[in-house]
Amino acid sequence: MKGTLGMKKSTGTKDLIDSLIPLGMIFGCAIGVIFGMFFKPIFQVFTVSIGAGIGYLFGVIAYGIYSKKEKL
Repeated sequence: MKGTLGMKKSTGTKDLIDSLIPLGMIFGCAIGVIFGMFFKPIFQVFTVSIGAGIGYLFGVIAYGIYSKKEKL
């Protein structure tokens, strides 16, 4: 029974780690849209793409940090 619980926790943690990059991109796009509302409509495309890029960067950094903690 203990092995099953430990494995379940590990799977959930792995799923969270694997979801960090897409979640970062989604939140980055959302922040880009919010900032885009304050600029001209033509800049909305740039704010969404820049927000996704920044979210991707933060997702990769968080993925690197948490995957190292998982191996230890």
